[in-house]
Amino acid sequence: MIPRSDKITLSNGLAVHFMMSGAGSNPIIFLHGYSLSAQTWVNALPVLPAACRAYALDIRGFGLSAKPASGYTYEALVGDIFAFMEALNLTKAVFVGHSFGGCILQHFAVRYPSRLQALILSNTYACNLPPQGITAGVQARLDGYGTEAQNREIFNRTVPRYFDPANVTPQDIAYFIASALQAGNPALKQTLRTMYASPVIPSKCLAAIQAPTLIIVGTHDPYGTFDQAVALSDCIPNSRIAVMPRCGHCPMWEKPQEYVGILSGFLRDNGLV
Repeated sequence: MIPRSDKITLSNGLAVHFMMSGAGSNPIIFLHGYSLSAQTWVNALPVLPAACRAYALDIRGFGLSAKPASGYTYEALVGDIFAFMEALNLTKAVFVGHSFGGCILQHFAVRYPSRLQALILSNTYACNLPPQGITAGVQARLDGYGTEAQNREIFNRTVPRYFDPANVTPQDIAYFIASALQAGNPALKQTLRTMYASPVIPSKCLAAIQAPTLIIVGTHDPYGTFDQAVALSDCIPNSRIAVMPRCGHCPMWEKPQEYVGILSGFLRDNGLV
């Protein structure tokens, strides 16, 4: 089934664009990574199990969602996800977070543990480890955002690193660059600071997550590395790691059938499909 687009205004006034796929009874909420959008999931959504009803959000400031000047802390972004659930009358859901989306979901799981049926953290960072901080390289990227031409120059350098080159075409790279160019500068700058400079989540807080948790990592991912996955799995008690061979940072795009197969197997094992 081809994903369909919709938009909803949350109780906090934020207009959120999302893609929806499937008509099953089990809701799954997908969050994309930094500089990306809900388009990240378009290869994976159509091959989800029939029992699923998927919602892939554009995080505030990205894709086709509203682009306010502020509100890019973990606290605010978690609040957006909660408000989205309230708006759609979703009491619980399975959550899938890629990269920065996985970071948001770690904070969401700590704040709203009762809203999770299951948690899938894909190619993400362990928020219980000290962040890298605002290095000279990160600061240069922050300073580099501005016009569309300046942003395109940054994405031309960075977006190809999201993939194992063997799994994508030049057209795929162009597609992701176009998606990144939809982002607002406040989102690009402030979420980058949030990722690299926010306080850690205490390990005891992650240890309190009771929802079954799957941590997906690609062997060729330079960002959400195996060490990050192990740090998360060591903290979250009911968790396991799935390794995708010969995949980079975006396995849901590079190998969608295999990716959804791993996700579906995890859901079946936990009685969720």
